Amino acid sequence: MGFEMNKREMIQELEKLRNSEKHYRRLLDESGDPTFSFYADGTYRYVNKAFAQGVGKHRDDIIGRKIWDLFENDEAEKRFAIVKKVFADGQTEEIEVRVPLPSGDTYYLTTAKPIVNTWGEVEAVICTSKNITKRKLAEDALREEHNKLLAALKEIKILSGLLPICAACKKIRDDKGYWNQIESYINEHSEAEFSHSICPDCAQNLYPNLGL
Repeated sequence: MGFEMNKREMIQELEKLRNSEKHYRRLLDESGDPTFSFYADGTYRYVNKAFAQGVGKHRDDIIGRKIWDLFENDEAEKRFAIVKKVFADGQTEEIEVRVPLPSGDTYYLTTAKPIVNTWGEVEAVICTSKNITKRKLAEDALREEHNKLLAALKEIKILSGLLPICAACKKIRDDKGYWNQIESYINEHSEAEFSHSICPDCAQNLYPNLGL
């Protein structure tokens, strides 16, 4: 009788575990964040719907395949280097990754965490990704604007320091010792342009009969 009770209890516990597994798997499947796990050789152990949609494939075409089957070799090596490090060190790592799609590149910040068994060994690595495409594009746009600003600043000419100017003719001496008309010097060393006119005092001296 005791054996029958133990057997019944074991079956009930196993059923609870199955239901619990189904519940958490459903939560992962419905999550909007790509979630996936690896075996030590780079084989996908599990991927949720968001991950499959993010790489443009069906889950059945991913689970059981290796990371090199999904991505170009350089990109796969970059990603798996982090996974391999987590397997070796048992420490959580983060990596920024790019997923090329026909609609355009998508960027993710991926966190890779170890799954440790009862013997303290890392038996799998689970990864969760956050879509950072908008932030990445905003950073790139800001960087481009910054570079444009730096380029514009290089083109701006600013007069500064002491300018040796003749007290009589008002010519300015340049760094090479030559005397230049003030208009020529300022044109060369700034963005200013000249439009010649005559002030009232000079007009009176030059043309006293005009009655200005």
